Amino acid sequence: MDQEIAPFLLFTENDYPLDTPHLRMELALKPDLTEDSDCNLNVTIQRTRDMHEEQCIFHWNGREDGCGPLGFLLFRYTENGLCKINIDMDSHLSKPLQTPFAVDGFNYTFEVAPEGNVGFLITLPKRYRKELKTGAKYELVWPGGEIAIWDWGTINQYLGHELGIKSPKICLPAARVTLEFTEPGTPKLSVVLECEKTVPQYSKGPVKISVTYEAAPESSPIIFHTAPFGSWYGPREGFRLYRRRGDLWETVEEDDSCYMIVDEPDIAVNVVQDENFAGLQPGQTWTTSERLDGHLPDDVTAGDLFRYVFKGVEVDWWDWGGNTEHKNTTVKLPCFINGRVVEPNDNGGRQKLIVPASNSVEFTIV
Repeated sequence: MDQEIAPFLLFTENDYPLDTPHLRMELALKPDLTEDSDCNLNVTIQRTRDMHEEQCIFHWNGREDGCGPLGFLLFRYTENGLCKINIDMDSHLSKPLQTPFAVDGFNYTFEVAPEGNVGFLITLPKRYRKELKTGAKYELVWPGGEIAIWDWGTINQYLGHELGIKSPKICLPAARVTLEFTEPGTPKLSVVLECEKTVPQYSKGPVKISVTYEAAPESSPIIFHTAPFGSWYGPREGFRLYRRRGDLWETVEEDDSCYMIVDEPDIAVNVVQDENFAGLQPGQTWTTSERLDGHLPDDVTAGDLFRYVFKGVEVDWWDWGGNTEHKNTTVKLPCFINGRVVEPNDNGGRQKLIVPASNSVEFTIV
């Protein structure tokens, strides 16, 4: 788990009590979520190898246990790493389950054999969904919890009999799933950064930038302008560098104030032939790099800790199709090339392609 998430975890796979079944949770979501789609969470509870051959039954209510005050946590990717979002639980009114209760085969009671599993759907309540914004990236985290109502046996053996709290409780360790909302009708691109953990003070190595087109194999290829993944720096997009100062991360402001006067005509380029455009098939990755030269402050010293992150970006030009479809497609760039597409200036009327923030990478100067 990321260092921002770890302090919020209650139970991990190191916390299994003796004489209990060993359960673990797996979470999955549809990869193409939009603000208008149902946010259904696929939950699988799997029993891993333990010391017992008996089947077990347990009670776990996804709406109350999963989405209640001790349930799922939501984190958003930001330029400072993962940030926890406070979910409003004041509107969540529930009555505690009266125990013991008579087993009837329903009432969120499940049965699982050794190395077996059970699965079900949970629709995320509105209090979670209202926090999700198009183009942003999130981690939905089960912090780990305990299942108090359980026993050895099967549901059939317990039908008509009472099931209550048993000690020790079952441990259900932490789990997580990545969640993104995309614009309907746009491709999904994700960015991953990589760099060395240590960087020599006078040899500022590169950060590797990987842009992946996440789509089903039968999806259409895409072509896009790659300049937004270079050195663009805006209020809400581009790359950011932070230096650790005590317990805080301080933004490193770049001293690159300069201007140029250009009065040359825009340049027409073919999007297949020009190096500032890339085409991807579903699942393919385009890579580039960003050197740290010029980004680090003048007073950097050995031992300084830095964090580098891509905040996300709006791609100014993209289209469906590959090299064959676009062999005759031309657009216009400014005369200095490394700028936004100027014609067409509206991406041909296609919807905005918002790429969410990347992971953050940290390195120490040596």
